[in-house]
Amino acid sequence: MPTAAARVSLPPVPVCVTAVAVMIMVMVGKISEWVPGLAAIPIVKIAFLIAAISAFRNRAALPAVRVRSLRIARPAVAFMMLAILSVSFSIYKSNTLILSQLILILLLSMTLLLKVTQTLRDVERLLLGFAAASASLSVGLILNYHGGRAAINDNFDPNDIAYALDTALPIVLALRPRNSRLGWSALSGLALLMVLSVLLTGSRGGAIGFSVITLLIVAFPLSRDRNGAVKRFSLGRTVGKFVVLIAAAAVIWGYLPQATQERMATLLNLQNDYSADSNLKGSRWAIWQRDVGMALERPIGYGLGSAEAVDGLGGGQYRAAHNCLVQVFVELGALGLLLYLYSYLTTWRNLGRISQLARQASSGGQDAKAALYARAIRIGLAGNLAAGFFLSQGYSAALWMLVATAAALVRITLPARGTPPAVEPSEASPQATVAGVRS
Repeated sequence: MPTAAARVSLPPVPVCVTAVAVMIMVMVGKISEWVPGLAAIPIVKIAFLIAAISAFRNRAALPAVRVRSLRIARPAVAFMMLAILSVSFSIYKSNTLILSQLILILLLSMTLLLKVTQTLRDVERLLLGFAAASASLSVGLILNYHGGRAAINDNFDPNDIAYALDTALPIVLALRPRNSRLGWSALSGLALLMVLSVLLTGSRGGAIGFSVITLLIVAFPLSRDRNGAVKRFSLGRTVGKFVVLIAAAAVIWGYLPQATQERMATLLNLQNDYSADSNLKGSRWAIWQRDVGMALERPIGYGLGSAEAVDGLGGGQYRAAHNCLVQVFVELGALGLLLYLYSYLTTWRNLGRISQLARQASSGGQDAKAALYARAIRIGLAGNLAAGFFLSQGYSAALWMLVATAAALVRITLPARGTPPAVEPSEASPQATVAGVRS
């Protein structure tokens, strides 16, 4: 356990980083959309302005970061730019212009995050922003639950809540401190509340995403051993945990609300699920078929925010795509879909490079902590993609702010070749200079 002196030697996280973490909480947690009295206040824009002003005032202490030079950031930025520029070929220009403002704020927020993040402790603060966002969504849902399928209010789709919680759940588990029982218990309690919230939403896409996350966490634990190293895959431990997990799921099933049980049961009986009935215009399978057919007729796309209009043009009922990949393909064409998928792939691969540190770090240093966070973000991305396959969340702040955080983590942990790596104090050597993470 670090001594009091070791903890004191750590400098405070810059105010601009904390401001960006608050911005993440506001954007992903959507606190203004359910807390009474906040709906009329543009909290997201205010949070962004505060973070931007704070970064500007601290600009002399910030390193020069070329966002376009970051492997993870390049496809993400290109995707955002394509979404904004799609107004030039959009069939629904008014809607594209309105949504472009939100995409621009998201793009600027991602850039700001990459500019201010300097150390692993900064990344940790950003991840706490995701945890706070999860607390906002979970608490809001539980407080407004009155039976049946849970939802906060008319501003929220239960499926979208489950999507965001799936994305952040691995992060919350990875953030649990090893040396604080109170902190460990608080974050573990939040994780349980998030799981309960996902189940109460009755979101089948959310349930699939949660299942993917659960299986990965069982196989690749989000915790460290007694020496501080990230726990590795163990076949025997994984099989044992699976048995316990199945038994626990069987017990929990009996306590779920009837509405939740009925919706989840359709996952095992797709033949009787309206979503799989191609004869119903409103079924997801029929929507996907229509939308993909329309996208193939116009590979450049129909413009940001046009998916519902395209469904109507294809003979449908002006429904949302209910699939991130279909949504992006329809709106931004083949290039947009390529950039979207490549963003997932390059983020996954580069985080995997950090995970290699887990095999080298034999003690509880910063390399091991970075590897733990990289593993958590990878699992979160897997759950995000699984849940997003059934939702129109192609431009979600939960996804793209997490991608930006991953890019910052990679930049800090794996400095460019020829660049002297900065060093941040580890749990093993608290007297080291605070500036980065040893590669």
